[in-house]
Formats: sequence, C-alpha cells, structure tokens
Amino acid sequence: MQNKDLNLLKLLVILNEERQTILAAKRMNLSQPTISIMLKKLRDQFDDPLFIRDKNNLTPTIKCENILTNLPALLTQLDKLYSDNTQWDISQLSGDLNLLISPPLIPTLGTQLIKKLTSLAPELTVQCSHWARDTPQHLENNPHQYFGITYLPMETNKTLLEQEIGSDEFAFVISNDHPLQYASIEDMLLYPLAICLIPGGITGPSKAEQLIRNLKIKKKINLRTSDISLMTNLLKETDYVGIMPRSLEESMQPYFRFLPIPHEIVPKNYQRKIALFCHQKNRHQPLTEWLINETKDILNSI
Repeated sequence: MQNKDLNLLKLLVILNEERQTILAAKRMNLSQPTISIMLKKLRDQFDDPLFIRDKNNLTPTIKCENILTNLPALLTQLDKLYSDNTQWDISQLSGDLNLLISPPLIPTLGTQLIKKLTSLAPELTVQCSHWARDTPQHLENNPHQYFGITYLPMETNKTLLEQEIGSDEFAFVISNDHPLQYASIEDMLLYPLAICLIPGGITGPSKAEQLIRNLKIKKKINLRTSDISLMTNLLKETDYVGIMPRSLEESMQPYFRFLPIPHEIVPKNYQRKIALFCHQKNRHQPLTEWLINETKDILNSI
C-alpha cells in the first residue's frame, strides 16, 4: 500500500480556496514547481485528478468536493492540538476590522458591539457599513477581518460561515401622539404604511408585505426603505404606521410606541433569525468566536 502523506491535505484545502497554483505557492511560501509536485502526489494517492484547469482557474472534481466536505474541519481539529487560543488577547488587535451590519441592527447591536470592541482594543479601527445586496460576495473576496451581521434567510454559498446569533420580531411603530390605539387590521387600513426593508434578503416583497398580500388585504404599501432615520422622521412628522424590528424599541423611547402586529398577519411568536457571516477561513479564529459570543449576549440583553 502506498504511504499516505497527511501533510499534503493542507494543500488540497488551500488550492480549493485559491484556485491557482501560483497563489497557493505564495500562501504556503513554496515554489510553484514544488506545489505541482505535491499536487501530483495527491492525485496519485486519491487516484483522481482532483482539480481540472478551467482557463486560469482550477475547478475541483466531484471526488475532490466530497473529500473537502469534512477535510477543513478535520485539519482545524489537528491544528488545535498544537495551538493555544487561551493566549489570544483582544487588546492586541490592530488595523481595520470591517463590520457590515443590516441597517435595522446598527442602532442597537452595532452600537453596543462597536462600543465594546473599541474599548477592549484601543489600537483597532472599526469600519462599519450597511449590509447590502453584494455583501456576501464582498465577504467572499475579503476573508481577513471582514464580518457581516444580518437577518435570515440570506442566500450565500459554502464559502461563508453562517452562525445564528439570535432572533428578532417585528411590530407596528407609531409616534407617541398618533391617534391609533390598537393595531387591528381595520385600524391599520386607515393610515399610510411604511415597511423596513432588510437589504440583500429574499428578492421581492418583504416578509410582512407577503403576509399582507396572502391575506388579500387591500392595503397599499406607501414606503419601503432600509433607512431607519428616514422612517423615524416620517413617523414623527406624519400619521404613518411603520413596521420595524422590536429590538429598536428601547432606543426609540419615549417618542414612539410599538404595537404588536395582529396574529392574522404575523403568526404568534414568529421571530426572524439573525446570523453572523464570515469567510470559512475564519471559522475557528479566536476573533470569530469572540464576535459570535458577544453578539449573542448583546441580542439577549436587548
């Protein structure tokens, strides 16, 4: 039986991520001919081409994709035998940390998370932007210190880690002096309606709008926006009724009232999940684990 070289398996993962031998060589600090020799050994060991050249990129074979299903996790477990994450110190973080957060979560989760990060890591610069439709592709192309937080469901591929960190529910929102007292369907029909959009989510109508349409309620949606400032200003100056995340309630007091959406529109106890996204390369990094735990704690406290 041919000897199996487990050290070559790391190359398999890196080639799948980089899709070019020259990039894999640079990342492993080896020459390109050395990478080619290592790949030939892998092909011999698995009796499969593993990667097929497609123009300038390498495309994994079906057998290679099957191998890669569990391989990164196995290598991470092996690496943990030689590493000690307890030595990681968040105060030593520096450079830029990019957070791409869904707009409705920025005033609450975003504020608390950035406050904690800049307090614990004074040499770190946090760059916070809105989660947009192209954010998943941005996270795929920028694996280092780029993290996204938004509502589910969200269409991504296996390149990104998706870790659920909490949930949120939506409610009707009106100004404190609004004449509406109870959020019945009949009362809602009397006022213009604004819906808080979640950028990059399911294409087409928002979840609330879909439910309204499913009930065949003849109610025109007067505004769709992901801009929380626009919605709050509109609610303050008019008799608009908004649909916004319940997590915003504390930050909007005492100027606004939150009323539960009737169960005929939104099922009782319905909540929308929230997840943290990053490149799979960061799956077991200490910073990723810290962000997951911290965001969970913040959402639980809101």
